[in-house]
Amino acid sequence: MARSILFLGSGGARFVVARQLRASGGMWMRFGETQIHVDPGPGALVRALSHVPPCNPRELEAIVLSHKHLDHSGDVNVLIEAMTSGGFRRHGAVLAPADAFDDEPVVLPYARAFVERIERLEASSGPYRVGEVELYTSIRHRHAVQTHGLIFVHGDVRVAYLPCGRYFDGLAADYARHAPDVLVLNVLRYRDEMNVDHFTWRDARRVVAEVRPKVAVFQHFGTKMLEADPPRLAAELEDELGLRAIAVYDGLTLDVETEIAAAVGCDAAV
Repeated sequence: MARSILFLGSGGARFVVARQLRASGGMWMRFGETQIHVDPGPGALVRALSHVPPCNPRELEAIVLSHKHLDHSGDVNVLIEAMTSGGFRRHGAVLAPADAFDDEPVVLPYARAFVERIERLEASSGPYRVGEVELYTSIRHRHAVQTHGLIFVHGDVRVAYLPCGRYFDGLAADYARHAPDVLVLNVLRYRDEMNVDHFTWRDARRVVAEVRPKVAVFQHFGTKMLEADPPRLAAELEDELGLRAIAVYDGLTLDVETEIAAAVGCDAAV
């Protein structure tokens, strides 16, 4: 049963996104026959259609936002139009925290009429059903807008996405209770020199060590993280913790089953 994550971008933060030092198209997830686009930031539609082979927005079952900041939602309305053939084929769902719809909305009212279902995600809730997938949310993150982690359950496989926010006690334990096979983490900063609500590399290491996924995947890099060489950091963490650790690059397709199987080898080698 095919399960994969296509990363249509690996960049985060205003400077990286504004200059497109790394792309910002979000994640195109495939779970069997179910396709979901998560956090379609600026350029998402172009990246999806220019990928080889191209992604077909008409095949999407849902678009999901972890939160409404533009580097996660900039292309949400154009993706809705593409998913619904310009609004002429009412189809699919949009799932996002309530403030993405109600408070300075990023999902525009006219576009909402094109989809079959709107779901306002709440913290620590679910399952929300999308095709063959059950979706759960984490506790609320400490971020400037409503932000929730996402846990996708498909058969016996669990993929968790830890988006933006500040580290706090109890966050890792909340993800650990979902026992994810794959944990995707947004790591914006190498060190916290500006006291912002984003993970540093040290925060990410601490969470991975507590959650203990089979596969840890790092993305959403700011300029300092890019300078620190994410592939090197991931390789060091893999050796340290005995699990599979991957630094995302633009266009990476993560074969979930293959990486989980590789993680078993990493653990055996420790």
